[in-house]
Amino acid sequence: MTRRLISIWLIPTIALLTLVGCAATATKPAPDELAALLADSSSSDAKPDTPNAQNPAAFQSVSHRTNETVVDALSHGLQSNSHLSNDGGLTPFSIRGSSDANWTSPEPWDLTIDEAIQLALANSTVLRSLGARLIQSPNSTSTIYEPAIVVTDPTAGIEAALSEFDARIKGDLYYEDNDRVLNNEFVGQGVNFFKQYLTRFESSLSKRTATGTTYTLRHNFDADNNNSDRNLIEDRAWAWNVEGEVRQSLLQGRSVSFNRIAGPNATVGLYNGVVIARLNADTTVADLEISLRDFLSDVENAYWDLHFAYEDLKVKQQARDRTLHTYQLLKARQGLPGAEEDKLAQALEQYYRFEQEVQNSLAGRLVVGTRSFNGSSGGTFQGSGGVYVNERRLRMIMGLPINDGRLIRTAADPTVAPMTYDWNMVAGNAICRRTELKRQRLIVDRRRYELSASRNFLLPRLDAVGRYRYRALGESWLGSEIVDNGSPVQTDTHEFLVGLSLDYPVGVRQASAAVRNAQLKLAREQSLLDELERQVVFGISNAISESDRAYAVLRTAINRENAAKKQYDLLVSEAQTSVRQFNYNSLLDSEQRLSEASSAANRARIQYLLATKNINFEMGALLEYYNIHLAGSQHSKKTKPSKNRLRQLLGHVWQHGPLKSKPKHSPGNPLQSSQPLDIEVIDGSPYEIDVDEFGEQIDQIISQELQETTPQLSSPIDGNANSLETLPPPADASTSASQ
Repeated sequence: MTRRLISIWLIPTIALLTLVGCAATATKPAPDELAALLADSSSSDAKPDTPNAQNPAAFQSVSHRTNETVVDALSHGLQSNSHLSNDGGLTPFSIRGSSDANWTSPEPWDLTIDEAIQLALANSTVLRSLGARLIQSPNSTSTIYEPAIVVTDPTAGIEAALSEFDARIKGDLYYEDNDRVLNNEFVGQGVNFFKQYLTRFESSLSKRTATGTTYTLRHNFDADNNNSDRNLIEDRAWAWNVEGEVRQSLLQGRSVSFNRIAGPNATVGLYNGVVIARLNADTTVADLEISLRDFLSDVENAYWDLHFAYEDLKVKQQARDRTLHTYQLLKARQGLPGAEEDKLAQALEQYYRFEQEVQNSLAGRLVVGTRSFNGSSGGTFQGSGGVYVNERRLRMIMGLPINDGRLIRTAADPTVAPMTYDWNMVAGNAICRRTELKRQRLIVDRRRYELSASRNFLLPRLDAVGRYRYRALGESWLGSEIVDNGSPVQTDTHEFLVGLSLDYPVGVRQASAAVRNAQLKLAREQSLLDELERQVVFGISNAISESDRAYAVLRTAINRENAAKKQYDLLVSEAQTSVRQFNYNSLLDSEQRLSEASSAANRARIQYLLATKNINFEMGALLEYYNIHLAGSQHSKKTKPSKNRLRQLLGHVWQHGPLKSKPKHSPGNPLQSSQPLDIEVIDGSPYEIDVDEFGEQIDQIISQELQETTPQLSSPIDGNANSLETLPPPADASTSASQ
């Protein structure tokens, strides 16, 4: 018996182990699949041509990877097998082997900032960030699907809220075959052996309106055929009725506003009407706009980090080569006065120090780079990392393959044109257009609606009910005539009901708690809105001040670079003469100073450019700054603060007279070109202003500026980028506002 049981269970056990082994083998990728996964970067582009808006085919080749593009990239894109691993995958760029004589540089890919933004948008299903948020908490990472998910939510979406007002049809159809033996004839309708064939049909059509009224139409019938000897109809009897009912809420649940806010089936504390669902959807769209703004800001931050890495690498290489030249001069004069052994050792130490900096500038170190909210909302420039690290970081944020055998090279240069801003306009736009404020105002509106709905539950549930019923009995469906004692008899009758239905919890404890809870939530969100507005004013104030500081530092840094370059040129020319007592310490020191000054100038250029970008970030116009418009993110008047709130936040600048003219300029990228704003402010007494007219004009200006950028730029001056004449000091803000 035991041997038989073992043989029975042995076969299923072997089959189960085989199935598990096959599943484990299936989950392990094959070598060719792993190689294709690691080398998918080679399929990003078949040619080194940069995709852009004027080349749709090239843009398509980035989004749609094919085997043909993989072969083309492997055959034409790679100049050396040093980037290929043994299984065919592309290895990351590193400085290993860079000193080898057979080493070849990677294929360059020149990329402009506009193309980087375009490629990032094309790969923006997941709105990535430069931190590790996706790995640490993937559920909190934004994607482009969130608004659609909220709208189509079957429990809290807009369609779910509207479905409460849909007409409903209900019907039941039953057939019964009853065969009973009864002890009492009265129970069996005069017989002890009761036999019945019963067909029953119940149907209804109901519709709920926005005012809280429920209309119901019912139709019921019973087709009864039994063996009772007390029936009026010997054969099958059809008893049917048609009924109409109207139920109207008089207190709780009454009014269109309540049903649109809380829904017709709302309970205390749970409000899911059309208005609430629409506000939730708008809030999600605002969240998407915030995530998209941060994403594009980080794309530009990563781009200029890479640009600075290239410039810094160039500076370090030049400093290393200059020190090598100095060392060669000392070596040629070794033993002469001024070229002692300690001077040679000092020059050699400085050479290796610069060589170390070159290696770090090329490979980079894994430190935090420039990203949003690392000191300022748009991102404070860090200037850390190196070429390879920043290039991979840019690929990651753009959604490109991390390793494809090519090295991205920035093709755009930062502009240093002076820019001035009208504080009145910039601050007003920041308060009106900042997406965080728009989102918070939507939340405040939702809390107000919830408070209004919660107060409705303080009222008793009192419904007025009216019902009319038409009944009949016949020998057929919808028949209303029978024969009684040989005479036809009409069986149709009319019934009606009118009354009130009351349901009232004594003390309304739950409803009172709901009202208090809604009041506290509203107070909390309003306090957050007030603080957010202060934070926005704080941020835009810092951004304007940072722009002025960055421009002033840029002018100083260029002066410093020019002075250091002049000092080095004088010393190096003097070092090549036949002077016996030349001080090489001064030359080595000038090389160090020139390297530091050049790096500081490059850093100042990027800081000034990012300061301009951050002003648009703080002003809520970054998407328009990139000429990007998000569908479904219209700014309505509900998301704008009142005129009194603007005056309270911005102070006396809003106590001037009305704006005489509107800004007249075409939208575009301020870094490319821009026209100065034609704005004239008329001074006047604050007590003589027509507040209504002033508010209307402000609303008109805000509505127009939703499609336009706001910074007031001065025209760039032609000339050498490193000369002082190209960097005039920015005009005074008060002067530009009065012109």
